[in-house]
Amino acid sequence: MKFILCYVTKTDSHGGANIIKKLLEYLKQTHPDDLKVLRTIELLMRYHEWVPVDEIVRKVKMDEKDVLYRLKRLNKFEFVNRSRYGYRLSFGGYDALAMNAFIKKGLIKAIGGKLGVGKEGDVYNILLEDGREAVLKFHKHGRTCFTRGKRYRDYIVDKRHISWLYTSRLTAEREFEILNELFPIVKVPEPIEQNRHAIIMGKICGDELKRVDLEELGVDANKLFWDIIEEIKKSYELGYIHGDLSEFNILIDENGNFVIIDWPQAVNTCHPDAEFYLKRDIGNVVRYFKKYKIKEDVDKLYEYVTNKNKNEEDKNEWG
Repeated sequence: MKFILCYVTKTDSHGGANIIKKLLEYLKQTHPDDLKVLRTIELLMRYHEWVPVDEIVRKVKMDEKDVLYRLKRLNKFEFVNRSRYGYRLSFGGYDALAMNAFIKKGLIKAIGGKLGVGKEGDVYNILLEDGREAVLKFHKHGRTCFTRGKRYRDYIVDKRHISWLYTSRLTAEREFEILNELFPIVKVPEPIEQNRHAIIMGKICGDELKRVDLEELGVDANKLFWDIIEEIKKSYELGYIHGDLSEFNILIDENGNFVIIDWPQAVNTCHPDAEFYLKRDIGNVVRYFKKYKIKEDVDKLYEYVTNKNKNEEDKNEWG
C-alpha cells in the first residue's frame, strides 16, 4: 500500500492535526486482513447495530482465531467499538476506509491542518498528487443530528434501518451529486472525488462572511449582496435551493471572491416546501446585509429569483 505523510501548516485549535496524524499512523500499521475484517463489519452494519463475531467469521471466511486477532488490532487502532453484543465501526474506522480508498487511487499526496469551516463534518487542507491544493471533508452525523436531519432530507426519510455511518455516507453522496450539478456555473467548491462519507473538493479560500468586516476589507457590500442573490438565482435555475444559506456558509477572501459551501441539505425546486426554503435563504442574506444599510424585500427578491413575474406575464400573454 502507498502511504502519505501528514504535514501541518499551522496550529490547529480543534486538535484535528493530531487526530489525522494518529489515523495515518494506524493506517500504516494495518494489514490487508485487518482492512478485510473492517470492510466486512461495514457491510454487516446494514443489518446490525452491533455485528456479532460469528457473523463476521462467517462472512469474512477466515479462521475464528485469525478474526479475533484482527479485531483486537482494529480495537487497538480505535477503528472499531466493542460491546458484549459484538463490534461496529467507529468514525475513525470509517475515516480509515475512505482514506485507504483515496490512497489506493493515488489521489492524495499530503494532509495539512484542519479548517474551521463546514458545520457538518471535519474539513482538512490536502495536497493532491498532481500538485493542486484541495480540501478533504468527512461528513459526520451522530444520532442527534440524524434525528433532526431525517425530518427534511428526502434522500434519508425512506430508510427504515439506517446507521449513523450510513447516514454520513448518504449525505456525502448527496452533496457530491449536487456540487457536480452546480459547478462551475454556481460559485461552489469543485467536486473532485467521493468515497463513503468523505469528499475531496477544490481549494476553499476565505473566512466565513459572518467573521469579516466588508468595510475593512474594502468590499462593496451592495455589489456583494447582489452577487450572492445572482448565485441563488443560478442555483435555482439549475433546480436546487441551498436550504440552509446564511453568513456562516458563505466564504469570502481578501479580494472579495466568495464561494457557497455546505450543500447536502439542498432541496429540489419541485419540493413541496421549496418556497419556504428559498425565502428563508433569501431572508437570511437580507437580514445579514441590513448591517450595511442594505434593505431589500424578501418577496420581491423571491419573485426575481424564480422569475415569478415573468411567468405570470407569459401566462397572461397566452391567455
